[in-house]
Amino acid sequence: MSIRRAPPPRPPSVGGSPPRTISESLGIEADVAPRKWPAAFVPEFREVPEVSDTVVEDVFEEMDIDVEATGLFGIKKKNRAAGGAAPSKKGSMLANLKAAKEKANEAVRKAGSMAKSGLIAGAKVAGAGAKAVATSAANKSAGMQKYDYKIYNSDDFIGVLAVAKKGADGEADDKNKIKAFKNYTHSKVTKHAEKQEAQMMRHESLLKKVKGREPKLVSQAGYGRNAVVLGYSQVEANPAGTELFVDAIYNKEEPAALGEPTIVQLDAYDTNKVENMMPISALVIEALDTDTLKTNGQANGKDLITVTMQAIPEAKIATEVVNTLTKDEVDFQYTLCVHGLYVGEEKALMMGRKILVHQGKPGDIASYGIATPNGIESALYHAMEGKEIDLLYLWTCYRLVQGVHSLGQSNLDTTQKAAMKELLGEGLGIATMNTFSADVDGPEFDDVNNLRVM
Repeated sequence: MSIRRAPPPRPPSVGGSPPRTISESLGIEADVAPRKWPAAFVPEFREVPEVSDTVVEDVFEEMDIDVEATGLFGIKKKNRAAGGAAPSKKGSMLANLKAAKEKANEAVRKAGSMAKSGLIAGAKVAGAGAKAVATSAANKSAGMQKYDYKIYNSDDFIGVLAVAKKGADGEADDKNKIKAFKNYTHSKVTKHAEKQEAQMMRHESLLKKVKGREPKLVSQAGYGRNAVVLGYSQVEANPAGTELFVDAIYNKEEPAALGEPTIVQLDAYDTNKVENMMPISALVIEALDTDTLKTNGQANGKDLITVTMQAIPEAKIATEVVNTLTKDEVDFQYTLCVHGLYVGEEKALMMGRKILVHQGKPGDIASYGIATPNGIESALYHAMEGKEIDLLYLWTCYRLVQGVHSLGQSNLDTTQKAAMKELLGEGLGIATMNTFSADVDGPEFDDVNNLRVM
């Protein structure tokens, strides 16, 4: 028999439902009162701003105002020197403030006037700079950035004088050297040009200073091309027409302005080691005068000129071509002429060999002629031979022709435009020429350099 006890009966709940939360089970009353903001901070002392009267006084002193007289900023009068107080301005605070405002306005007006003057001066400088930049851009677009040049337009002469470009210091810079036949179609011609330039020498000088002695200037010939040299050529003494350029010969006492062409006098140290060839430091381009060419008899009362274009294997010109033309026919074929200038002893100008530009093929350097005692012959042939002219001389002449033609299409002033129109109108007619739109000597223009040049 098992004994089981029944659970005691639950007492009946009194007043409400059983607890639903732990807090209610533990008898903790919920906080139903609204939240209170923390009490405001009350400082133990009153903060009083301190005024740096020295700074304020400095500002007012710049405007010549006595700040003490205004009574502002809590600044009181004080003795500034032994034996007395600082003098104060007379008048009310309002009057002093009015004076301060007038001083400030005057300062603003003065600053505005100075700024305006500065802007005007700056505008003039900017205008000159913009003109220089525009000129530089035009030169680069025309392929003339390697030259300093001058356009002549007178009743006696129309043409262009060009020299190697000089830097801001007035000295020729190696970076402006023109590289002969760089990236030319026929690499053998380019290599021959490099071989010729390797023989060039330049004047090197050294000022030796030894304590207790007079300074001594010593000179020697060193390998390397002088930056002002535009090639080598045989020259003709005292030719007619060179007197026009005497004023352009370099004068140490009165150097020309930046960008003005100056013809530099070179000496025996500047050589290519070829007898009778002289360093050319300037080029002149003008319309060809066929009356200066050597003739070879007559036909039907007209002078005849022999034109011989020799074979040049390096340029893949296999056969020699000889033609006999009347002077009129030569006028149709060769229209522009380029020649160099050499400054000899006592600053006498001498003329280099004349390079003749073919009217129908001005972009083909192989078609260029040279004036010789036999008439007209191939300029490229003689440049390769290196006895009358060298390849650098021919190439700089070629580059100048291309650049001058492009100048005729650029923004020039009225006088220059008229000169270019007459020169190119007489010299080139309607011939279309190849142009150098960029510096062909820089690596960044390899795409241009690699274009085929005939």
